[in-house]
Amino acid sequence: MPKPKTTLGVPSVAVTRRFTFSAAHRYARPEWSDAENRAHFGPLASIHGHTYTLEVTVRGPVDPRTGMVVDLEELKQVVGALVIARFDHAYVNDDPAFPPGTQPTTENLVRVMWGLLIAKLGPERLANLRLWEDPTLYVDYRGEA
Repeated sequence: MPKPKTTLGVPSVAVTRRFTFSAAHRYARPEWSDAENRAHFGPLASIHGHTYTLEVTVRGPVDPRTGMVVDLEELKQVVGALVIARFDHAYVNDDPAFPPGTQPTTENLVRVMWGLLIAKLGPERLANLRLWEDPTLYVDYRGEA
């Protein structure tokens, strides 16, 4: 059995917490007609919404005093302030991260969320984001370019 990754000889553990939010979006190219957008994106060219589930995985050594990798209440506050407050019950297309022509796909949305969280959690702590659009589709992102 492989040993877990270590940081200066201290075992590293990954912890994942789930968050949910609801948001609406549509896929459309502004230079295309409504008919062209429907032809390329089908029903996704109309405004529709999802109840997303965001899984945030952080990693690090287990604090010997608390027995935890991260203060879960602090993680909840960070994700709540930076992601949930911004996107819950929002029309994602109106967000400045999605200028006209940038599709608010799950793939692009999780990359935006990574950018918001990495600055606060740090690259040594933020291990993975998994964004579920629905029970059949999710995207994993680990910060690769």
